[in-house]
Amino acid sequence: MKFEKFEAGPGDNGRRADRVLRRFLPAASLSSVYSSIRKGFIRINDKKIGADSRVFQGDILSVASFLLETQGTAASDVHAGYKFPYEIIFKNEHFLVLNKPYDITVQGKNSIADDVASYYASVKDKMPASLSFAPGPLHRLDRKTTGVLFFSWSLEGARWFSDLIASHELEKKYIGLVQGKVSAMYEWEDFIEKETDDSSAFHTVSIVKTPEQGGKRAYTKVEPLDSGIYNGTPVTLVRFTIQTGRMHQIRAQSSFHGFPLLGDTAYGGKAIRGNQDFFLHAYEVCVPDNRLGLPVSVKAGISTNFKKMLNKLLINWRKSFIL
Repeated sequence: MKFEKFEAGPGDNGRRADRVLRRFLPAASLSSVYSSIRKGFIRINDKKIGADSRVFQGDILSVASFLLETQGTAASDVHAGYKFPYEIIFKNEHFLVLNKPYDITVQGKNSIADDVASYYASVKDKMPASLSFAPGPLHRLDRKTTGVLFFSWSLEGARWFSDLIASHELEKKYIGLVQGKVSAMYEWEDFIEKETDDSSAFHTVSIVKTPEQGGKRAYTKVEPLDSGIYNGTPVTLVRFTIQTGRMHQIRAQSSFHGFPLLGDTAYGGKAIRGNQDFFLHAYEVCVPDNRLGLPVSVKAGISTNFKKMLNKLLINWRKSFIL
């Protein structure tokens, strides 16, 4: 029987063999992968393995040629020379950081994640060797929220960032336009849960609850930067600092505390005219000092649409907020 051989790299170290194999056999069912392992069609260092065996850097993974022939054209061939359509604000061997534009989803069909996968496939020959690694988003931004968006560019980077989120050491700062005059600094601590409404176009939204009603803790610091008027409605440019990343956290809490985002009609905001429904921008992510080459502060500039809105409503916003 003919085998194709592949050497595991640092990005594969310690991963389960079945997960590594999913990169080679994307069209195969998990049960067929396990069957191939049992029959000896897949081996590590020329030895039969079990379904829970792990791959380590330097191991030689052997896959029966007939299994690979059923998988179609390699992604690297499809995406050779791919032109990436987004602004990259930081990139190294562990992370890819983008300035996310308005009105595009992070994951799913026709998403940023699809474009990042294509980009990675086009440059992976220049990356540290890995048989199994695939880039993915490390946190979430709503479709209509713009700004700093991290993608993993290595398994080590993905694990480090996930640990950072779990320990609440990641600090994210946003600016947004809210309705009403915010005249003081606030610290909002609420509990959020998802609520499904099949009669609405917004099938899942986050509703702020009191602690007694349950939900997940959401903590947000609020700092007013400048204020103005939109069609007779007072508005405030606000800096939000969050340490928890719940779905729609800023949108839901702002509405709950009487300051919905201007234009965010899903949460009680007044509809606006223009190229955006509302303005919420993740302008800075702060992380601890690290050995992965990531700056302790990564910032993303605001869009032309956001600048036009601020220039129209707020006279002194450039003095109160500087990127």
